[in-house]
Amino acid sequence: MNTNLNINIAKDEYGNDLVIDLSVTKYLLIAGNAGSGKSTLLHNILSKLLSTNSPSDLKLILIDPKQVELNAYKDVPHLLTPVITETKKAILAMKWSIKEIDRRHDLLKDENCKDITNYQGQEYMPRIVIVIDEFSDLMLAYPKETEPLVQKIAQMGHVVGIHIVLATSQSGPKVLTKSIRDAISARIALQTSTAQDSKAIIGTDGACLLRRDGDILYRDGMKYIIHGQADFVSYEDVKTLCESIKESYKESNFVEMPVTEPQPGRNSIFDGVEEFSDETGDELYDEARELVIAARKASTSYLQRRLKVGYARAAGLIDMLEERGVIASGSGAAPRKVLPNNPDQNK
Repeated sequence: MNTNLNINIAKDEYGNDLVIDLSVTKYLLIAGNAGSGKSTLLHNILSKLLSTNSPSDLKLILIDPKQVELNAYKDVPHLLTPVITETKKAILAMKWSIKEIDRRHDLLKDENCKDITNYQGQEYMPRIVIVIDEFSDLMLAYPKETEPLVQKIAQMGHVVGIHIVLATSQSGPKVLTKSIRDAISARIALQTSTAQDSKAIIGTDGACLLRRDGDILYRDGMKYIIHGQADFVSYEDVKTLCESIKESYKESNFVEMPVTEPQPGRNSIFDGVEEFSDETGDELYDEARELVIAARKASTSYLQRRLKVGYARAAGLIDMLEERGVIASGSGAAPRKVLPNNPDQNK
């Protein structure tokens, strides 16, 4: 695996770097008052992940119910689906993640592997990081669906390279339930209003004494608490980085990530996350066909970039192109070949 999940997140009180490795901590919970620096911390994490990983090695699912903080990452090639802003679609994306976890566990079992770091099978499986800003919106709207999904992703996902980062400005018992706190032991507290909120996040009342603007307490399970100051990343810095990344990978072909088989009668397991046309086709099919014929190659990531659609829709178009004899079937990570004299060419 070429994925780098090391994140230099802050300076501790002695001036040393506080580095979190998601492949070791497995997951992360960030909580604190509005204005305490939570959004800056999320941008720090995402900036580091994007800067140190190619789209082949790392895929992101970004969920932003408030439609404020994560829009800057729109169209970066690492996205597995467009930034999700609707709570129902967020639930569907997490359900897909559970299916992918189960599928990867089956692959590891077939190869007698304990975890993804030892996996040497034919399919290349990139790490997936799910980032949910204002996780409280999901918990308050769909608690019965959200809680078990987050719990299972946290408990089983890291073994197969799927990690989750939650951020919330609400720390009450309806949001940080016992099962979620038990499932996610790596936590960062920013300034809280009450000692009770602080205890809910990190088990002590110290967060209510913190300053604003990125003053943090970090705790991983039963380990001691680290006091630090989060590195500052501005929204403008994020936008500049994202534009640079999109330009850098504009002409690249990425290793593609297979998507679990669609359910009967549905276009994709992401159905609902991104709308498709009816089952007879896709309104972008003709444009997709012209693009791949002109390029003499086809890949899901190529269609994502050129058509500005999400992974699921691009993958559906690739399937249509193969079914209609325009492109060859897949062979490992290489782009699909356009077939000569394909029956669709003269339509």
